[in-house]
Amino acid sequence: MPLALNRRYRHLKRYRQIGEVLLRHGFGYLIQQSGIAALRPRFRRLKAAKDKSKEDVSIGARLRLVLEQLGPTFIKFGQLMSTRPDIVPPDILKELEKLQDNVAPVRFEQIKEQVEQALGQPIEELFSSFSTQPLAAASIGQVHRARLLDGTEVVVKVRRPGVESIIATDLEIIYRLAHTFADRVDDQFIDVFELVDYFAKMIRRELDYTREGRNIDRFNLKFSGNPNVVIPTVFWDYTTDRVLTMNYIEGITLRELPSRDNSSIDTARIADIAVQALVQQIFEFGIFHGDPHPGNLLVTEGGSLVFLDFGIIGRIDPQTMEQLAKLVVAITKRDIEEILKVFEALGALTEQPSRDMYLDLSELIDDYYDKTLKELNFSRIAEDLLWFIRSHPLKMPIDLTLLLKALVTVEGIGTRLVPDFNVIEAMEPFARAWAKEHYTVGRLAKVGTDAAKEWVKTAAKLPIELESALNTINRGDLEINFQHRGLERLINRLDIVSNRLTAGMIIGALIVGSSFVLTTDRGPRILNLPLIGLLGFLLAGMIGIWLLISILRSGRY
Repeated sequence: MPLALNRRYRHLKRYRQIGEVLLRHGFGYLIQQSGIAALRPRFRRLKAAKDKSKEDVSIGARLRLVLEQLGPTFIKFGQLMSTRPDIVPPDILKELEKLQDNVAPVRFEQIKEQVEQALGQPIEELFSSFSTQPLAAASIGQVHRARLLDGTEVVVKVRRPGVESIIATDLEIIYRLAHTFADRVDDQFIDVFELVDYFAKMIRRELDYTREGRNIDRFNLKFSGNPNVVIPTVFWDYTTDRVLTMNYIEGITLRELPSRDNSSIDTARIADIAVQALVQQIFEFGIFHGDPHPGNLLVTEGGSLVFLDFGIIGRIDPQTMEQLAKLVVAITKRDIEEILKVFEALGALTEQPSRDMYLDLSELIDDYYDKTLKELNFSRIAEDLLWFIRSHPLKMPIDLTLLLKALVTVEGIGTRLVPDFNVIEAMEPFARAWAKEHYTVGRLAKVGTDAAKEWVKTAAKLPIELESALNTINRGDLEINFQHRGLERLINRLDIVSNRLTAGMIIGALIVGSSFVLTTDRGPRILNLPLIGLLGFLLAGMIGIWLLISILRSGRY
């Protein structure tokens, strides 16, 4: 089957699956808006739309079920959206946070074949034992315990066979749906294409286990001098883009810890280690674990904390860190103008600030200004900040939402282990150390010198650039490019309308032309009528039936 035709068939089949799942959970209106309705006979649509069994379930719960039933790509997309409290309503966000990445495991025969293909040898020549039952099965891969020939205990993470083609098809569909819905979303609050691009990059990275292996090595090096934090070790001779092999570490997940009788484990110390490890990643390393939920953190018998699953990594570049430091300083000074400048520098401010924005921001700062660190609650601050962002034309950068989510998650871990835990108090020494290091007289002088050099370079180039611009204008070569956004759906509808009009004109021409032919006595005849005239009527009828079916399927008549 030709590649383009095969892809079209896969898309059509997947669109129908998506449509059926949406209908099953009461999202028929999304099918109409997205154009998927044309791929499903209308009488079946109506029958499915009458199902009332889900009416007593909340929208968030139904959305979560839809994502879980659509498979790995949509589960991952839902998990990404659960890190965006700035754009997702709280009730839906709580449901998305429940998204389970646990799925039925792949048969061991398929896993064995995948391992042997990836590593190029029979599994018996690579491992002295390999468990047929997985330790965990997720949407992209599953983990098995094994033993190397030298007796080393390891875990082997294997990518599910065929998952890459499923994700590739789903990404193409998601991009197409993004074009459909882009004009329905205010891009001052969310850039649909930026979000989809980020998601596509994230999930493609998760598919490549060598990238995760390099992330593990990087964190291993960073924490090499910290006895309280343990990072797995990658066995590169047994690792490819489809298979990741690491040493096995015995421990209890933080999810299980509160329900077990572990009086020998100092939970307050573990909470402190978890927060310090994450804050160290942010302020010292510039990279941080993007998904530090309790299932990805283990406690060993010796009381060390183990980080697992490095598929999602967040990054804070020095410029962003500098702006965040300025933000903290501006808040302590109640400098609203400087706060808004920082928002603009971070790309969060999408239009000129209004009077209401000034007032709300002043009120937000006043609510926390005179409180001590012990009185501050990070989750409450995050909620108020997100309310402020949702109430005004602000767009939070994706990496910062991942950082905010990670901090809220770690605070949740801390309060789960120690009820009066305060994440802001735990962060404060690191923030002070960072500020002390970056705001020395010598460093500020260097920043000023570098800025002066750049101004001198810019001033030297200004006459040349100005002369070039004037010459361009004088020659009449000045061009202004306009980019229309949000017109794709209108253009698609106009294409459909013009195609239908063209088909109608062709039908009319065939009927008129065939009628003239029938009045002549020339050419071959059948049933005592001219064959060409009959063929014209037949062709007109076929095009007419096709046109009628397409109109009925669209539901717009």
